[in-house]
Amino acid sequence: MKELRTRLLWILLVFVLSMIVGFLLAEPVLEYIKATQHSRSIEWNVFSIGDAFHVYLKISFIIALTVTTPFSMYQVWKFIFPGLNRNEQRVALLYIPFVSFFFLTGILFSYFLVFPAVFQFMTSFSERIGASEVYGINQYFSFMFRLILPVGIVFELPLLVMFLTHLGVLTPKKLRKTRKKAYIILLILAAMITPPDIVSHLLVSTPLILLYEVSVVCSNVIFSRKQGNELKKT
Repeated sequence: MKELRTRLLWILLVFVLSMIVGFLLAEPVLEYIKATQHSRSIEWNVFSIGDAFHVYLKISFIIALTVTTPFSMYQVWKFIFPGLNRNEQRVALLYIPFVSFFFLTGILFSYFLVFPAVFQFMTSFSERIGASEVYGINQYFSFMFRLILPVGIVFELPLLVMFLTHLGVLTPKKLRKTRKKAYIILLILAAMITPPDIVSHLLVSTPLILLYEVSVVCSNVIFSRKQGNELKKT
């Protein structure tokens, strides 16, 4: 229990330090976002005193999450290390560096492809009725993060599936067998993170379903290699 508490404190410390660094980096990140094509055409406004501060916190949270996640995984690995065999120890450690990579890939994919499409679709209705578009900066970023953050997390799916396949918990056969249930879960997830319209739902659910299929392919590759290695040993 003492060791677990120590590792949790280290994770909390790294997260807080990352939040501080993220807060310092928030301004250049915001300037970059403001210069992107889908943000350049709108005027940002604040509707309450704390709106801009909340946006800084949201940016710093994303940065802290990206930095802290692999460190947290390493601390978990060190905690469960004694209960793993040599192969499980090596496999678990091998996957840790890729955690942030997959998360960032999901964030960037969602920001550059999914978010602009959903944003343009939603704002097109304002143009149709001739309404003036006035966006609060906090509302704009809340909408953005509500969309890109879950997609970034779900992008970890192929990595998780490969890891569990390596450990023998999952197999391609199991993944194919549960495909229908997985699709339903992903469709529900997409409905939870998108506005209530079919176009936005499809823009998010389609990549998630494709991710699942990529996970099946990755699992098949890992499973085939495992079988090949086992045959060589015999």
